[in-house]
Amino acid sequence: MTISPPPGTAEPARAASPLTISEQGAFWVGVGRKPTEAGTAAEAAMYVQYQIPADLRYPLPVVMVHGGGGQGTDYLSTPDGRPGWATRFVQAGYAVYVVDRPGHGRSPYHPDVLGPIEGAAPTYEFIRWLFCDGAERPGSQWPGSGEVGDDSALDQLMASQGPTLPTFAENEEQMRRCGAELLDRIGPAVLITHSMGAPFGWLVADALPGLVKAVVSIEPIGPPFIELPGLGKLEWGLTAAPLTYEPPVRTPEELRLRLREAGGDGLQDCLVQDEQAGPVRSLPGLQGFPIAVVAADTSPFAPFQHGVADYLAQAGADAELLRLADLGLTGNGHLPMGEKNSDDVAEALMTWLNKRLADVEETSR
Repeated sequence: MTISPPPGTAEPARAASPLTISEQGAFWVGVGRKPTEAGTAAEAAMYVQYQIPADLRYPLPVVMVHGGGGQGTDYLSTPDGRPGWATRFVQAGYAVYVVDRPGHGRSPYHPDVLGPIEGAAPTYEFIRWLFCDGAERPGSQWPGSGEVGDDSALDQLMASQGPTLPTFAENEEQMRRCGAELLDRIGPAVLITHSMGAPFGWLVADALPGLVKAVVSIEPIGPPFIELPGLGKLEWGLTAAPLTYEPPVRTPEELRLRLREAGGDGLQDCLVQDEQAGPVRSLPGLQGFPIAVVAADTSPFAPFQHGVADYLAQAGADAELLRLADLGLTGNGHLPMGEKNSDDVAEALMTWLNKRLADVEETSR
């Protein structure tokens, strides 16, 4: 199957070649049965669509996991209509699997299964603050004006937004269950996660040692142990659902913490384990593979991304803080896969990924 860009679509020259696919399709994982008053309903499942290029150059597939109230469309195209990261990675030679997390997009939400929808509907004001605040500044990568009523890209992003699930912990247990079933099906993989989808990477790696070969965490939720009203707290550091620590931790209260100074202007002091209160507990499920914590320079999440990387590294993970600005990619907000320089960001991440995986392979010989 060969797919050419639609007429009139502005694309960089490097991406102008047709997209040639050997196989594509879709399926659900995590399909179970849940008793309800009306009968047996399907348990929260996860929709997965995939494309495998004819020229498959890399052995590891890439799984792309969206954040917050979004859906897999975050990776399929940009808000201004250009091909998204899913296409760019397939063009580069990766098999790509894009998911809609349970209760989002094509993984239907029903209150009898997932609980009642709580809180207000997503608003333009919140989405504008999170994704395109500062769009009027020179150098901003947001592909629109950022003004409500005068930004078709913002309209497209807003149309994709749905409710977040009632609590962090339940949401994350569904990520763990469905993500583990996906990797059981497709085998070892690289996980690219975003924002509130970051726990997908931590929990699936914890559940399936050896099957997660790298995690690229774009603007992950944090800082460690944050509490968000109405949603819950990251009680286990990076997640609300339990993670495996060594020595074992029965309850999150057993983790001894201290506030580490950020040591930089505009950065937030973040919690880490307190080395003076006893031995630092490791996260064995997050060891043995490379992790990139990717931070954009103008995002509301920028002040604490170092805290996520620090927490991972202290617990023994091979974690690297990858600031886009240090790679010459400036003006990015919380949705780099949807911004004007999305292709450049994708290329930078593929360069990092290929180098780190090659390093791992060389070390293992």
